[in-house]
Amino acid sequence: MKQGSLFIFVAVVFCFAVGFISQNQTAVAQQPKGMLWALKQMDEDDDGAISRSEAKGRMLANFDRIDQDSNGLIDKDELSQLFKRLREARGQGASAGSSSVADNVELRENVAYREGNEKWKLDLVFPKNREDELSPVIIFIHGGGWRNGDKASGVFREYPLEYASRGYVCASINYRLVDEGTILDCIADCKCAVRWLRAHAEEFSIDVNNFGAYGNSAGAHLVAMLGLSAMQDKLEGDGPHRKYSSAVQAVCCSATPTNFRLWGEEVRSGGGRAAALFGEEDTERAMELASPVTHVTRSLPPFFMVHGTADTTVPVQQSDDLHALFQAKKSQDVTYLRIDGAGHGVFRQHASETVPAMQKFFDRVLRGDSE
Repeated sequence: MKQGSLFIFVAVVFCFAVGFISQNQTAVAQQPKGMLWALKQMDEDDDGAISRSEAKGRMLANFDRIDQDSNGLIDKDELSQLFKRLREARGQGASAGSSSVADNVELRENVAYREGNEKWKLDLVFPKNREDELSPVIIFIHGGGWRNGDKASGVFREYPLEYASRGYVCASINYRLVDEGTILDCIADCKCAVRWLRAHAEEFSIDVNNFGAYGNSAGAHLVAMLGLSAMQDKLEGDGPHRKYSSAVQAVCCSATPTNFRLWGEEVRSGGGRAAALFGEEDTERAMELASPVTHVTRSLPPFFMVHGTADTTVPVQQSDDLHALFQAKKSQDVTYLRIDGAGHGVFRQHASETVPAMQKFFDRVLRGDSE
């Protein structure tokens, strides 16, 4: 990539992040093919998205802000949204979209839910001045293909702050990625974080009977596993607080991988990807154990599912199949928002519909609010 071209684009992204856009930089963003041009400059492997390793300069520095679905890739939709925000911000002194902590909530960052690994930490946000009132919990789990992502990035900081201001105790959690283990370790870490929260229920005035969870993509897979596999001891791992349940009572998941056995050939085609995700020994069994569809029974928590029909990262059939199993088990409280033409970033792309729907779902299931 030419230095001059890189400088212009990086300057645009940087100014978006700090909240000031000059006339010339905005002009670049307003070019009709600006988004496709930017993608062409940085998409070195020509897969239609910019990975963290391909991003450069301020694009890399602000990667988590631009990667709104936290899946470790900046795709065409997210670039398009970026350029749209740049155009709308012209002359307005646009802000970076950074989240502020409201006066009525407290944020505690990097709380260890288990000792011995930097990934075993969560950010806890809870309402102040609750006296003896117990609060329901919502757990937020970032995506990133089980390979990257962070608890404090994008909506995984914004949503917990918002829900805490409305009376929820919220935890955004990190977990070991597959460079340190397998997907089964990711699941075990998330379960350990849930058990830790229940073990500290008195300290944080937590209602132990009302836990919800939200995630997108890989995070959606993990929250679905929290909702479906509470009775599967093999997935609990070797973490502490085993006398407490790792179950959640409400799940909101978007763009969810649900069946690795079906998806297996696509996973294997990624040059050793299956071994990286599931381990080199007994890979097929690990795929089965890690698949939400394996654990569907008649005893299910309420689910709110979102998927786009044009998702090329996680095929919509993954959610279709899980929903079909729910129907076969005659699940009474399952909502499936299947959005035509939406891609992998479906939840953020259709935030005007999905965000309030998720809020109503959690309020109804966890707090007992009427519709």
